[in-house]
Amino acid sequence: MKTRKLTSQLVGNLATAALAMAIAGGAQAAQPKGVELSDSVVLTAEVVGVDKADRIVTLIGPRGNVVDVEAGDEVRNFDQITVGDKVTVTFYESVAVYLGIPGTQPEEDAALVVGRAAEGDKPAAMVAGAVDVSATVKGIDKNKRELTLELPDGNVVKSEVDPAASAFDSLEVGDSIHARLTRAFAISVEAR
Repeated sequence: MKTRKLTSQLVGNLATAALAMAIAGGAQAAQPKGVELSDSVVLTAEVVGVDKADRIVTLIGPRGNVVDVEAGDEVRNFDQITVGDKVTVTFYESVAVYLGIPGTQPEEDAALVVGRAAEGDKPAAMVAGAVDVSATVKGIDKNKRELTLELPDGNVVKSEVDPAASAFDSLEVGDSIHARLTRAFAISVEAR
């Protein structure tokens, strides 16, 4: 059984992963007026063990899988967690992609919001992050349906474009593709 640690490192990884996914998925979903795809997942687990000394909570998931979660010092009100409590985890993700004004300078921007339970409440936390990024079309291979994109940091990547992306046929070298990836993660503990 693996132990997972809830730390601020998770928060840092959110923005890094979002940037990579925004560009990789961006060219594939481009539409003339833009498109947004989103999904959310809600999971509930039951607390079946609490190791207060090591701050480890043992959870049993909806499919019977058992997971140990190490709660760092930033998890406020840890001592209130008891066997039988329900833990609800919600994960939300959306990607919005649209074509920018040809020749616009690629930009990137990111925001992150973190919240946690008040003193005395059952443990809860929320992290929401958004990354906006633009890429400039540097090359187009119509036969392979492949774009060569230059990212804001100067790196160049190639991305295959899904046949359903009709805007591909109207793309020109120099066009800008903009993407926004939003992710939110919330966890709460409810008394049995």
